[in-house]
Amino acid sequence: MTEYNLNQITKLYGGYWRYDFLDFHYLINEYFPPPILINILKKELPQLVNHYPSTQKVITNLLARWKKDEYFCAENLIISNGSSELIRIINSIITKITIPIPTFNEYTVLPKNKMHLFPMSERDHFQLDIEALIRAIKKSKSEYTVINNPNNPVGNLTNKKDIEKILRTGTIAIIDEAFIDYAPHYSVEDLVPKYQNLIVIKSLTKSFGVAGLRIGYLLTTNEYIKKMVRAALPIWNVNSLAERFIELFPKFKKEYQQAIQKTIREREFLFHALQNIDYLEPFPSQANFIFCKSKKDGRKIMKYLFNQHKILIKGGLSQQTLQSNFYLRLGVKTRKDNLKLIAALKNISKGYLI
Repeated sequence: MTEYNLNQITKLYGGYWRYDFLDFHYLINEYFPPPILINILKKELPQLVNHYPSTQKVITNLLARWKKDEYFCAENLIISNGSSELIRIINSIITKITIPIPTFNEYTVLPKNKMHLFPMSERDHFQLDIEALIRAIKKSKSEYTVINNPNNPVGNLTNKKDIEKILRTGTIAIIDEAFIDYAPHYSVEDLVPKYQNLIVIKSLTKSFGVAGLRIGYLLTTNEYIKKMVRAALPIWNVNSLAERFIELFPKFKKEYQQAIQKTIREREFLFHALQNIDYLEPFPSQANFIFCKSKKDGRKIMKYLFNQHKILIKGGLSQQTLQSNFYLRLGVKTRKDNLKLIAALKNISKGYLI
């Protein structure tokens, strides 16, 4: 593929099954769903595509079966067409928010007067300083803040005690746990009954391997947020195939945990391999990707990998005040695919980068 095609591909935001390349850019679980679950959906597909899905009340009750905790109930849950649907609605509700960056780009799609950016320091591998964040929230008179946990694109974690420090200030804290199943002990879902100013957002794309089904959920006891989000949703915002997946999942929890552990093992393999590439500094990660600082131009690396090896990665960091071409984010895939990526990156050490 030519450079033009790379530019075209990066503007598509999906539909990559039509193209012949390895995708290390979007982040999914390569080991889930298992074949038996896929086969059930295949068999039922004619019926599912010919029927309307259920409404929120039915689907949130199905989702509530995933966990036995009392707070994980239909009353506190809102099901969504991916977490991006929820983020867009919450962004419309927000008055003023302090946003630690780098973060997931969707959270920064706000008017400047609503958004106060809090840049984290690369010296600390972009680790969040909670006390400094609290001071920034107060100084900017923000009512909201958002924390990706683990952070996207960096992969590091914020511990529960630090998140509780924010909650105790009364700030409405949006905690995005898209990757939390790779570090479940850091989840703050169990704090939801204790703090009405806690909003947990969860995408199923990153860890469940169902990016095409577009499933996410919000968990909170905040009545105002629930009312506003529900009012903004259409009556059918989740399709029948996604609904059936939600219904079936509890039967496959064991397979899911096995898939998570396989991904973690591959992440550690990839991390150690990247440490042996002279121009890269991989950051420790608790997600299914590895963020790297590069001595070489990340966007040039991205072009080389795509044009010469049919591999797509995320090159550069484009967020406000942190713009730099000298970063990479690499998704974790299977051992076979990870080895292809490593070999291609090693070629750059040999001088093949144009």
